[in-house]
Amino acid sequence: MINILMNDYYSPADFHKSPKYDAHIHYHILDDLFVRQAKKANICLLSINTNFDVSIDTQFEISRFLHQRYSKTFNFLGAFDATTFASKTFAEDSIEQIKKNMAEGARGIKIWKNIGMCLKNEAGQYIMADDPVFDPIFTFLEKEQIPLLAHLGEPRNCWLPLESMTINNDRRYFRKNPAFHMYLHPEVPSYDQQIMARDHILERYPRLIFIGAHLGSMEWNLEEVAKRFDRFPNFYIDIAGRFAYILEQALRDRSVVIDFFQTYQNRIVYGGLDINLSPNNRWINLICKYFPHVFMKLLFSYSYKAIKKHWFFLATNKMIKTGKISNNPEIPKHIEGLKLAKNIVDRIFYENAICVYGG
Repeated sequence: MINILMNDYYSPADFHKSPKYDAHIHYHILDDLFVRQAKKANICLLSINTNFDVSIDTQFEISRFLHQRYSKTFNFLGAFDATTFASKTFAEDSIEQIKKNMAEGARGIKIWKNIGMCLKNEAGQYIMADDPVFDPIFTFLEKEQIPLLAHLGEPRNCWLPLESMTINNDRRYFRKNPAFHMYLHPEVPSYDQQIMARDHILERYPRLIFIGAHLGSMEWNLEEVAKRFDRFPNFYIDIAGRFAYILEQALRDRSVVIDFFQTYQNRIVYGGLDINLSPNNRWINLICKYFPHVFMKLLFSYSYKAIKKHWFFLATNKMIKTGKISNNPEIPKHIEGLKLAKNIVDRIFYENAICVYGG
């Protein structure tokens, strides 16, 4: 009986052999060393094509190439060009683009925060995710049961001044990216309006497989995520790039976080650091040109350590470093892992990505 109970949980030594799926990475270069390193480490990858930085066509070609080469460990999500929303043939063109992606092995489609935060119509009004212009696309996705990953809105911190932000990662990001720091742009629809538009989509398309990226932009309160899980049975979230919020809430009330993962274990998809490998990044290009293997090994090591930390926190009672997640001087330097049951860990780190995106 004791052995059976022990086998219900992982030990730290089990990390390498346990299946893992980083279901949120932006991999837009042809160098495949990172992919090969992930394969050796028993980590599958889902590369997210996004309407930003690199052209959608270029992202598609790279994703298709790597998926054909590593079909069991490298998958991707396609995208359509939302910036052409004013075109008379926008819906038809977008659906054709979606069909092209799916025919080449895409596991779903991604929409991005430029919807709601950047795109404007001729009258200067922001185009929100629940705008009727997107209805034919969402109807098609729902009918064909094609998963939709949506990064809509930003952390609630985005609408606060830098000094008031609760998480240091947000403070660093928005300091470097003032164009997306909505506190500086009060004309942009508010945080609540972004979330409301997303919820309208969930109401209109109840059979749409909908994944809210980055804790569904409700990172600040897991109870808000739980409310959507209870209202919308086809709503899922990934946790990419938002693990600091999970740690911060576990420090405040450990039982709430444990209950969240136990209750909604089938609705949570693991994503790591939200790494972005872009050919338009001149430093990445320069380093890859002269030191490709050194750079990619270092990048993979960085990602691997983060995944390991996240896994240890969910799967074991090992003490892990909290890092400087906040400026709050009362935050301890270490936190005890949640030690969730093995079946829950496997669902979050691997099985849910397979169930939601196929594989």
